[in-house]
Amino acid sequence: MEQVEKLVPHSGKMLLLSRVKTIDVGARTLCAEVDINPKSFFYDSGINGIPVWIGFEYMAQSIAALSGKHDLEQGKQPKMGFILSVKNYNAKTHCFLNGTTISIFVREILQVDLVIQFDCSIALNESVLATATLNVIKVENAEEFV
Repeated sequence: MEQVEKLVPHSGKMLLLSRVKTIDVGARTLCAEVDINPKSFFYDSGINGIPVWIGFEYMAQSIAALSGKHDLEQGKQPKMGFILSVKNYNAKTHCFLNGTTISIFVREILQVDLVIQFDCSIALNESVLATATLNVIKVENAEEFV
């Protein structure tokens, strides 16, 4: 397993992924996991979990981990990326429940210049809880981009 901290340019509470389970840079795919518990950032005791809309951020950090691995393999430090759009976010639950471990799957499907499109899903065991298509951009210098 890869150490998430080395792959994603987030730290502290904003590092949301618990672990990277599988990664295939050649196939441009990754599976990460998030352990849902009261110490999780975005945890809401009123729903005993994390709102499902946070899933797009789990997807984005999984994409960042895949990109970070690619950068490291090329001898570079992982770079910052930005979400351009989240399309067709389809959720089949209202939250990710306390005490569960969800799996996030991302797969690159298209790249045009700096814009990259990913199919993403979040599952609990064999049940798909959310799906989306994310368009992201990876930049050399985040400060210049902003």
